[in-house]
Amino acid sequence: MKVTGIILLVIGILSTIGAIIGTANGQNTSFGGLAFVILGAFLISRGVKKKEEEEKKKEWENNSTEKE
Repeated sequence: MKVTGIILLVIGILSTIGAIIGTANGQNTSFGGLAFVILGAFLISRGVKKKEEEEKKKEWENNSTEKE
């Protein structure tokens, strides 16, 4: 998820920069790239949280098996 998020974030940033440049030149542009920025940021944060949860689960399992 993290890698996909990074890719979507980069695509969204480039698209948004292109829309800003197009608007500065007087063209009608769409800022749909912002959706990719938001989705990419969400996927990155979700991937980080999932990894932290897995680490906590492994730590908890290791602590419970040591007590037995």
